[in-house]
Amino acid sequence: MKVVITRPLEEGKRFASLLKEAGSFEPVLLPTLEIVYRDVDIDLGRYKWIVFTSPRGVRGLFKNLDEERLREIRDKKIGAIGRETAREFKRLFNRDVDILPDRYTAEDLLEALKGAVGDEKLLIPTTPATRDVLSRHLKGDVVYVYNSKEPEDLKYRIKELKDMLVEEEDKAVFTFTSGLTVKNFFKNLDEEFLELLKDHYIVSIGPITNKVLESYGFKGYIPKEYTVKGMIQVIKSLR
Repeated sequence: MKVVITRPLEEGKRFASLLKEAGSFEPVLLPTLEIVYRDVDIDLGRYKWIVFTSPRGVRGLFKNLDEERLREIRDKKIGAIGRETAREFKRLFNRDVDILPDRYTAEDLLEALKGAVGDEKLLIPTTPATRDVLSRHLKGDVVYVYNSKEPEDLKYRIKELKDMLVEEEDKAVFTFTSGLTVKNFFKNLDEEFLELLKDHYIVSIGPITNKVLESYGFKGYIPKEYTVKGMIQVIKSLR
């Protein structure tokens, strides 16, 4: 079974590797985003808390810290939106996060933080495309450590994919891991592909991504755990 992966290329490759380990799936890499990390000047001394809403935010902050400022992280309280983000933080900073909600959405992270943060200042390393749930309700500063852009060849690659699906006539699984992957994909579809898509499976990483999908008239399967591994469990059940 073909599984279309719309994540940025490097993250897509990791998704594909996990899929191959899970069974006889054929990953099709179709990056709808390119990630560009930014150089920013961050005064960590102003913040008691650092809150991450994606693994990219973790990597973006890490790339901007020298050895002296990396040591400052040891004295900060850390919040993470989900298990993958927490795992990336531990990989790069060699310590666990302090707060990880049971459900992996910005709203659940906000509820987990409310009682712990109080009036303390927090930093949110993220992207301009992020939802502003945390920054609207907490005393925090947003710093853009990365941004995303649409690949120049996306429209052409989508046409290639459509032609392949028409020719093979087998069901495929389309996967989306953020609202922006949904938007960049659907805005490049023609009417023929939209009709074709109705005959295939769609898996969304969580309810927020699925809500964007529903705005285009489609609804995906959602895993119990809002992670790539959770998505793979759903994909396995579709065979």
